This record gives sequence, structure tokens and C-alpha cells, in this order.
Amino acid sequence: MGYNEQVQKLKQWSVLSFLLLIFFAASWSLLITSKFFRVHDFTHAGRISEMAQALQDGHFPVRWTENFGYGYGMPLFEFYGPLPFYIGAVVFILFGNVIWSIKFLYLLSNLGTLLGGYFLGKKLFGRVGGLLLSAFLTLAPYRAMNLFARGALNEVWGIMFLPWILLGLLQIFHQQKSGWKTFFFSLVGLFLSHNITTMIFLPILIIFALGYGGLMFWQQAPEFFRKGRFRARNVLRIIWQMFTTGVLAITASSFYLVPAFLEKSFTQVEKIILTPYFDYHLHFLYIRQFFTPNWGYGGSGWGTEDGISFFLGWGQLLAVFSLLALWLYHFFRKIMKKDVEKVLSNKVFYLTFLFGSIFLLSSLMSLLKTQFIWDQISLFKFIQFPWRWMSISILFLSILLASRVWLFTNIVTRSWTAGICIVITVFSSAIYFQPEKYLDDANDFYYTDKMNIRKNLSQILPDYISTDMKENPTIIPDSLILNQDLLADESVEIIADRVHEKLIRTSFTETTNLEFSVATYPGWRAEIDNQWWNKNKGENGNIMIEIPSGDHLVSLRFESTPVRYWSDLTSFFSWIIFISFSFPTVSKKILKKKKFKNL
Repeated sequence: MGYNEQVQKLKQWSVLSFLLLIFFAASWSLLITSKFFRVHDFTHAGRISEMAQALQDGHFPVRWTENFGYGYGMPLFEFYGPLPFYIGAVVFILFGNVIWSIKFLYLLSNLGTLLGGYFLGKKLFGRVGGLLLSAFLTLAPYRAMNLFARGALNEVWGIMFLPWILLGLLQIFHQQKSGWKTFFFSLVGLFLSHNITTMIFLPILIIFALGYGGLMFWQQAPEFFRKGRFRARNVLRIIWQMFTTGVLAITASSFYLVPAFLEKSFTQVEKIILTPYFDYHLHFLYIRQFFTPNWGYGGSGWGTEDGISFFLGWGQLLAVFSLLALWLYHFFRKIMKKDVEKVLSNKVFYLTFLFGSIFLLSSLMSLLKTQFIWDQISLFKFIQFPWRWMSISILFLSILLASRVWLFTNIVTRSWTAGICIVITVFSSAIYFQPEKYLDDANDFYYTDKMNIRKNLSQILPDYISTDMKENPTIIPDSLILNQDLLADESVEIIADRVHEKLIRTSFTETTNLEFSVATYPGWRAEIDNQWWNKNKGENGNIMIEIPSGDHLVSLRFESTPVRYWSDLTSFFSWIIFISFSFPTVSKKILKKKKFKNL
């Protein structure tokens, strides 16, 4: 092995070692014990088990859950980011342990953020920059707070896809063939993971695209009109690819996005979101909270005495001050020695300004000083907590801090100082990536049993209960049929009781109102003897059907509304388009390798 090969091998092992160190710092408390811990939102197990049951019953795409909504069901996954729970449900079905499933989703979010940060940083700044960006983002205390205090699994998954989206965008700008696929998959991942992160990130993505695209055009403008060099069609190709990929990602996710937006009025979500606690006026931050390491596992409230922390991190703050010092050093060196080699190019100034501006903008949006903006944009009330903008802040702060590699001309100095930053960040942040305490028995909070979900989790997650349902039903059912006397005299026989389909055989001597423990909601269709039948509303807002005397076969099926039907169809054809554009490339490569001499 030659010297150059040895050096290359050493670099690869160094990168892998640092990535493993960062991953372990973020994940150690999940790996060292089989026990689990309580977080604010401990409904993950219920969601995973409900998703698993729906998939096993053949309900796809999964929208309806059977046991939430006090046992009357609700369209949870029509509105709540389903992607993590699809994956968690598959793990649960395979291994039968819901805690393993939740841990897997936590670990996957750490790994996805780690790799996304590294590859984005590598694209912008090289390997050293990739490691820095990965460390600052993966070990941001805000992520630890979401994982181990709030249990905001969907939000953490949303953050995971952000660096991948920027990476795909950069690959498109630099005309890499795989760029549009990275951009597509990461956008779809964000859309299907967290609505609110999607809402606040898309405007930032547009700003970033315009800023970075402006730089590329500015750099190559002198060549714009030269024949055979940079041409207008290159710009148009990039813009067209970004636009069409973005639209394709939206349409591919439309089976979830469109009903979530157009059918939310059929649920109590707006009523829940507009309750006093979730009023955004109570949850603005103050600048000093970014610098105060008062770690806790409580809740968010008005003022600066929150039970949870919004600290930026010791490693991140140290990197901020070192970055400022480096900028000042180069600035004064340039003034003092006019003949010194130019270190800071226009590109460095421009991109640093872009990263810093987006960081400051997203940070400002979480502060009380921007309340006047929130008051003008009615859609912002759905964000609930202004500090959710920190999802964007920590990303662009990490990018900004990783740009420090541009300020070193000496490769050895650059590598050693970066290594010190990473080690400090690892050891100062790892303490945050642990729970307040472990549970002796996770089953006390993480339920998969249907009656526990109905009784204990429904009141925690009431957002998407049908508007026809009572807030506190008088009966929490333990059977599909509420008329228990009919079950007792055997005039009703339950043939099939699936999440999205119910089949009952009846034998009444007179016309009878049969009440189901199923909430009235658009899409539920009632049939008697394969003929459409009118349904009414029971006392609790449940479905009630008037059954004539005699022997009959009664069915309830959760079908598509026009909105869902066209959304599903749009998604289906979008995925067909994506596959048709992806696989021909693979086919061409295969055909090139084979020689058909006999043809």
C-alpha cells in the first residue's frame, strides 16, 4: 500500500471514528439499558400498535385508528405525520416489542441527522466541515429536549430530513444526477413526518435556494453570454428540475397533505389548538434563554422560567466565539498587511452572510420581539410554540459554525481545531441526551392494550376526534356493538371486526336501532344486504343504523371521500412517474454492461 493510500485510509477511519463518537454521544442512554422512560407525549406505543393493527387488517393508506377517541375511533393518521409510525409498526409486527420499536425510531432519527449533517457539510466544506456540522446539529440540546423531555418524535424526524433537503438542493445546483432523488425523498420524508416543521421550513428553503442560486449566477455571470460555456439553458434546467421535483414530492405526499388540510374541519383540532395553553402568546422566548443552561424536564410557559431548556449548547457557543475571533483575526490581518494572500473570498463572505442571516431570522421568529408578525399571519396559530423555529435555527447555526474551515489555510491546523471543537461538543452535550429517570415498568405508560388506549391515552390525544363526538362520552365501549342486550340474546353476530371494515349478521323480530362503537365521520358507509343504507347519530356521536326485522347482513366500511380519492390517485400516479424516471437510468446502465452479440 502506497503512502497516499495509507493517508486516504487514515482519513476514512478518522471520519468513521468521529461519526461513531457523535452517534454514541446522542444515543448512549438508549443503548446501555433495556429500560425506557416517560416523556411528555407517551402515546407513541398506542400510535404504533394502532398503525400495526390497521396494516394487518389491510387498511392502507392508514387513516383510521380503532381505539383512540375513547374507543370510537378517530382519523389520527389522516392528520398526524404517519411516516415514523409506519416504520415503527413494521418493527413492532416483526419483533412484537413496542419499546424496541420506539427506541429504533429514536436511534434512526439520530443516525439520519448524523449522516445528513455530515454529507451536507462535506458538500459545502469538505470532510472536516461535514464532521463539524454533523456534531453541532446532532448534539444540539434542542434535539435532546425534544427526544428526552417532550418526546416529540415527529418533530425530531422532521429535523432529520432538513439537511438532506438542503443537500439535494445543492446537488441539483451542481447538476449531480442523483440530486433530484435526494431532494424528492427528503421532501416526502418531511411532509409525512411533521406538518409544522414543513410549514416553517418551506419559506426558509425558498430563501436559501434564491440566495445560493444568486451566488452561482453571480459567479458565472461573465461567462453567461459566451458561446460554448455557461448558457441560459443551464439555469433553466436547474430551475425546472427544482420546481418539478418539489411539485412531484408534494403530489406524491398528497394522499396525506391534501386531506390533512381540507378535512380538518371535521375534527376538533382547531378547538384543541386554540385552548389557552396552546396560545402562542404564552410561549415566546427571550434572548438570554439561548445562553442559559438550566436543563429540565418540565413544560413551556410564559416568561423565562420554563421547565424545559432552549440552551444552544456549550460546544456550539464556544464555536460561535471562536468563529468571531477568527473573522476578526483575518479582518485585522488584511488591514495590517496589504500584501497578505487573500483568504476570504467573495464567496465566503456571501455564503457566511446567507447562513448567518437565516439563522438570525429563524431565531428572531421565536422571540417576543416578533409577536407583531405572528399576529398578522393567522396560519401561525397552528405552530402553537414559537420556539419551534429552533428546528431551523440549530440547522443554520450548525452550517454557519462549520464554515469556520474556510478561515484556515493550513490543513493540519484546520483538522486539529475542528477535532477539538467536536470533542468539546460531544462531552458537553452528551449529558443532555438522557432521560430524567428510567421506568421500572414501561407498561405503566406505554400501552398497546386496546382498553388502556381507550381509557388512558384518548384524553391525552383528543385533537382529531370527530366533531360529532362528545368530549367525554358516557360509555367507553369494550365491544363493537353498544347494545349489549342484543349480544346477550344472540340476535347479533359479529362476523368481522377490522379497523376499516365491520360485518354483522342480525336477526331481529322487529325494527331495531343498532349502535356501533364507531364515531360518525365522513367516509363511513353503511350497507344492509349489499345495499346502501342510511345511518344516524347515536347519543355519543357514534354511528347508529335502523335495522329492519328478519335476517340481514350489515356492513360498515371506511371508504374514500372525493378529497381522499383524488389525493390517493394523485399520489399513485406521482409515484409511477418517479419510478419511471428512476428505473430507466438503472436499465441503461445494465444494458451498457451487456453485449448482445447474437442479436
